[in-house]
Amino acid sequence: MKKLLLALLLMLLMGGVGFAMGRYLLESGGPALADDAVAGVERETLYKMPLGKFTFQVLQPTRILHILIDMDVFLDDVTVFEQVNGTVGRARLRDATISAASDMAESMLWVGKGEEQALDTAAMAGRLVLKLHSGFPAVRSAQINQFMASSKPRD
Repeated sequence: MKKLLLALLLMLLMGGVGFAMGRYLLESGGPALADDAVAGVERETLYKMPLGKFTFQVLQPTRILHILIDMDVFLDDVTVFEQVNGTVGRARLRDATISAASDMAESMLWVGKGEEQALDTAAMAGRLVLKLHSGFPAVRSAQINQFMASSKPRD
């Protein structure tokens, strides 16, 4: 029983450390977010790349949640933009975005019925950028142009 309690305590501690490090990385060397303009940070030139619409179906215990996201990402390097803007590069970036967004959608199991439209899309875009930044360091920001969610009871 002591080992189980110690393991649980260690997991909670590591979770807190991970959260703190994530905030530190975001503030120091991570992707730039929209709040930079408010803080007086000099804005860099970003290149917009529309990724289009993604549709997800999340199976919840009592209902099925359908999510539609239309988003753009912004890159900070024109050379990388030209490389990624080709057919293969755009497909890789789109696949990585779909993977990151579907992981986030699976974590939306806690969203109650009717609360889907009240979700903070700017925060969602920020989390997607953090997930994409490891595989695509030139991704600096994202914008969710359209977010629709609806649910229906499971059969």
